[in-house]
Amino acid sequence: MPPLAAVRESNALWSPPTPPVAIFVGGTSGIGQGTAQAFARHTKGNAHIILAGRNRAAADAIFTTFPEPTSPASKYEFVHCDATLMRNVAATTSGLCSRLKKVNYLVLTCGALRNPWEVLRGVREPTAEGIPDTLLAITYYARAKFALDLLPLLRAAKDAGEDAHVLIVLAAGHGGPVDLDDIGLRKPYTLSTARPTVVTYTDVLVESLSALAPEVTFTHICPGLVSTPLFRPWARPLMNLLLTSIDDCGEYMLYALLDSGSAGGTKRKGARGDDIGMEGYYGGEEVRERVWAHTMETVESALAVKLVGNGTVEV
Repeated sequence: MPPLAAVRESNALWSPPTPPVAIFVGGTSGIGQGTAQAFARHTKGNAHIILAGRNRAAADAIFTTFPEPTSPASKYEFVHCDATLMRNVAATTSGLCSRLKKVNYLVLTCGALRNPWEVLRGVREPTAEGIPDTLLAITYYARAKFALDLLPLLRAAKDAGEDAHVLIVLAAGHGGPVDLDDIGLRKPYTLSTARPTVVTYTDVLVESLSALAPEVTFTHICPGLVSTPLFRPWARPLMNLLLTSIDDCGEYMLYALLDSGSAGGTKRKGARGDDIGMEGYYGGEEVRERVWAHTMETVESALAVKLVGNGTVEV
């Protein structure tokens, strides 16, 4: 595990030859915010940074912490997207693909703020598109949709001889077996049973994406325990002895993001940006193929649902 000082020093040495384009989905809070701020800090205003999320005010506040842009190609922008709905993700990626020439870095940290006790007990909040739970929709299916749709822009960056890297922040190394008879988690579950399964989904997701774009680097990373808004304010002083700050976590995530390599492929990393190999891996060819087919079917089914007011009508 590299110490924080070494990580900061390594990040500080980074000097991209042209302004990179980086998209942070979930970048208006928590780990995504910390990573975006580290990215802005180390590019010194020489980057095009896009924060995608639901809170424009939060994004505007974050932009005030960024260095002033230093070139015409450098700018900071917010793109609104409620990623609990696949049609919102599709609209966002379509807009990005229509106006961007490349994407060098895609960081996926999006999640849903829910009552922690309900999440622990497995209380579901279905989406209007028929996905069993908003947390599952935004933590897995939305991330898969973002990465898949933006592959052409990532390939364009690689074709130009630049870095192209997708970093998915969840819990690499903490996976669990997949019930192939219930890939969509329709059966009752609790957080302790569902989370390892979704971690394995993410492990095989990066493998499936890599098969489609082998020149692009795909990383699944576990950030460890981080002092994010998920922890209630009264608990943070007690937990700070155990938690990594958002700023420090951002440095570690950036360190992992900059480890793109020239050959593409997949990586699994721990909380300090260190490679963890196949620790806690429960994938495999059958799991990968079945989960990928399910993912594509679920996203397409969600997009086919016609929304009418507060209800839904299938078409």
